[in-house]
Amino acid sequence: MPVVRPWYVIPALGLASIGVGLAATHDPWLAGALGLCGAALAAAIRAFLGPSGVAAIAAAGGSALGVLGSLVLAPHEPVRAAIAGAAGLFAVSELVRAKQPHESPLPAVGAALLAGVLDPSYVALVAVAAVAWYRAPLARARAAILAPALGVLATVLAILAAFSHAHSLAHLWHVWNLGLGHGVPSHAGWLLTLIRTGDLVGPLTAFAALVGLVLCLAHGRLAGAAILAIVGSTTIASLAGGFVAPAVPLVAALAAGVAIGRLAALVNAPIGQRFVVATIGFVLVVVPAWTLIAPAV
Repeated sequence: MPVVRPWYVIPALGLASIGVGLAATHDPWLAGALGLCGAALAAAIRAFLGPSGVAAIAAAGGSALGVLGSLVLAPHEPVRAAIAGAAGLFAVSELVRAKQPHESPLPAVGAALLAGVLDPSYVALVAVAAVAWYRAPLARARAAILAPALGVLATVLAILAAFSHAHSLAHLWHVWNLGLGHGVPSHAGWLLTLIRTGDLVGPLTAFAALVGLVLCLAHGRLAGAAILAIVGSTTIASLAGGFVAPAVPLVAALAAGVAIGRLAALVNAPIGQRFVVATIGFVLVVVPAWTLIAPAV
């Protein structure tokens, strides 16, 4: 059966995310940032799954899961964290998406740089995007080799700052994380932070996300490096600061969307594929949606 313009799901989910953000927070700026985040999340899932109807449905479920998870994590999450998530997910979609030989990876580099400056959970993505740009078959100055090197140095600096007790580095880490929805880091134990993360994501989404992460890593070297960069930086940010980083529900939603899309592709009949991906997506979205609705009931 021919697919009728499944890319429409990206702007449609952006508008839907804006509506959800307005209903939950009554903040137009945050709602707009969540709209960008939902659209970027849908684009990243479609980049992994391809331009198909099943991929569009999986992107819809994953986008809803990520936006709702972000609202559950911090109902008054600042615009900064949402914009960082949107930029980071856009960079992932650009790195994973198949490109023509003349297309430049510079949009991915710019998006990754913006995300890394706003949120340390995405800082390692800068190095991956810079390497992709340096390896692209395009003309560039010799000084372009500095871009991957600077990305690696920024990642090392973030790791040192996260676990350092030196005043200057500790202050840098505090300022980098301050205002991302957590306030002052609580320095809770690693185990407690992992438990909080599990409670936020939920067992079904966590299982789907783990499967999806494996599938993302197997998608290719560049895609695997991008996912590992975000997962590693997010883990360091959460465990070092004692809070659940805003990138956690977005990364989990991305991986879960890829997992349910690949699972549905195992079904032979197209109608069966759509039923499977829609059903699983609905089940995963119910928990964060009910968490938001329950206090108002």
